[in-house]
Amino acid sequence: MTGKQQQSPIFKKGNKHDASNYRPVSLTSVPCKVLESLIRDTVVARVDKQGFYDDCQHGFVKGWSTHTNLLETLEAWTRIIEEGLELDVIYLDYRKAFDTVPHRRLLQKLRK
Repeated sequence: MTGKQQQSPIFKKGNKHDASNYRPVSLTSVPCKVLESLIRDTVVARVDKQGFYDDCQHGFVKGWSTHTNLLETLEAWTRIIEEGLELDVIYLDYRKAFDTVPHRRLLQKLRK
């Protein structure tokens, strides 16, 4: 391979002729990936050691996942219903939120 690496954007969905329907790909060298991994491991170890995570935190915590979060939520809802209490649930779908929100405008609003 020559000094220049080949990069191919990944198609998301929609019209294949619209450039905004593609996700850019960045090829990172092995030394950069190793360094990134070392930094991530160090930060995660420090955060774990200092007890930064709340007991309700499931994402990005070793041994926890969206599945464990769902199971705990289902257990809490079941307990509420069994106690004869009322339960209202609102679902919000953030799946596409960061694909459609203008990031610069969002950052400006957060600063204000």
